[in-house]
Amino acid sequence: MPKVSEAHREARRHEIARAALHCFARKGFAATSIADIIAESGLSAGAIYGHYKSKDELITLAIGEVLDVQFGELEAAQTQRPMPSPGEIVRVVVNGLEHEIGDLGLLVQVWAHAAVEPAVGSTLATIGERVKRIFSDYVRTWYLVELGSTEDDAARAAELYSWVYVGVVQGYIVQSSIFIHFDADTYLGAIAALEPTFARTPTTPHPTR
Repeated sequence: MPKVSEAHREARRHEIARAALHCFARKGFAATSIADIIAESGLSAGAIYGHYKSKDELITLAIGEVLDVQFGELEAAQTQRPMPSPGEIVRVVVNGLEHEIGDLGLLVQVWAHAAVEPAVGSTLATIGERVKRIFSDYVRTWYLVELGSTEDDAARAAELYSWVYVGVVQGYIVQSSIFIHFDADTYLGAIAALEPTFARTPTTPHPTR
């Protein structure tokens, strides 16, 4: 039997992940069965279980693989000159997630599931740290390259603002999923309007007494 290449395995995993995400978005996470995913993907049960052990593992790893695509885009953006601003990067990320996942409400469902399922919560926490780290790297590089900041100021900006940008992405996901009249362009435009504030040399806030 010919040996399956790692590239082929990754392509198959991504194929399964996309099929699962389509099912989850259409039927909801709780209502989707592995049989649904098998039917959506057109693959055998053995092919599915050869890559993923359970539905919980599939959803967390599928989201991780979708985010890997976004991480690649963010890393590539760091080499562009001029670099896109962090606010523009938020637009890139949310547009990419909408393209890969479709209904962003799926992520809200998974976050709710993670709140009562420790294993899923632990995996999503790890993914969250990766997201924060990539934003931190991007903000630091943007301050160095585009604003000419010192290493210390760039590092301080990355520490202060990276979680803010993660929260902005999460806010977009939640509000676009829940609010009927959510205006994506206005939301993203507001983030861009805040950039002059973020572009100032950051200072570490003093704790409130």
